[in-house]
Amino acid sequence: MFQASKVIDYIKIAVQNADINYLTTHSFLDFNRVISETTGEYQKYVVAKHHFCQIKVYDSGFVQFSGSIHKMWNSIHGIKAPNYDKLTKRQKSTYKGFNGNQFTIDNIIEIRNYLQFLLGCKPHEMIFQNIEFGVNTTLDFNPNQFIKGLLYHNGTMFENKYNRSFACVPHDRYTLKLYNKSLQYGMPTHSLRVELHYKRMEDLKVCGIKTFADINTSTLSKAKDQLLKRFDEVMYFDKTIDKNSLTKHEKRLILRYANPSYWMDDLQSNHRYREKKKLTEMIQHKSKNLKQQIRESIIQKCVTINRLSKSEIV
Repeated sequence: MFQASKVIDYIKIAVQNADINYLTTHSFLDFNRVISETTGEYQKYVVAKHHFCQIKVYDSGFVQFSGSIHKMWNSIHGIKAPNYDKLTKRQKSTYKGFNGNQFTIDNIIEIRNYLQFLLGCKPHEMIFQNIEFGVNTTLDFNPNQFIKGLLYHNGTMFENKYNRSFACVPHDRYTLKLYNKSLQYGMPTHSLRVELHYKRMEDLKVCGIKTFADINTSTLSKAKDQLLKRFDEVMYFDKTIDKNSLTKHEKRLILRYANPSYWMDDLQSNHRYREKKKLTEMIQHKSKNLKQQIRESIIQKCVTINRLSKSEIV
């Protein structure tokens, strides 16, 4: 059984026609002038933190909201990470919120309505500057088993952190990340996060997304397609390949195939296709095909995320 959660998480939006007086007089928002640690100079904006997100109001009148709207939703509803009670007092003081559970389109619309109240603007006045699409999958296997087999994406090797439980590929216009969500939050089930962070919003024209007013079942479905497109481009070595089913020649091949340096350093880019095809065929026929399992779970849950139960998008 596979499950996944959330399509949108981190966002950065520019607020048009903001009512600065309305915004800065909220009794529950505490705006402070930021001082540069390097120069000691006052920054040209005030900032308020709110449910693990932040609002910047610049002296010029420009207003910017940024943060994880999934963490915001959980914080508003008092939902904490499964391992929160096990954190030390010091760890709790630097707690950064939780975004490992399900986050549906109803929840996204609820946050959009909340931001209308908070920022004093309409959805079409919330212009996306950065946006992150992603899915949390719940799997029958340890996500590290897949992450540690990652080789490259579109000609670029993965960068690994946290004992290879986190991998990312930064490109000029976007960053692809895959990491062990269950390890991060001490979750009882295995959870892999697949995430696409857009750096340039013009790349989202294909999804029809420019402002928060554009978020609906159709545009989120297109965003899911873009996420799957990038995930499909991932090249990996499947550690569940049954070596007993391989010929002697294939056993020699997989020793090379499991090494990212072989693909990036030993093979010229125009020679990768043939070897990639051989490895892909072995994965399809002689392994548990972890990538395909993850792909199917993404599709399955994105359908659930996109099913309105309480709200209608206008």
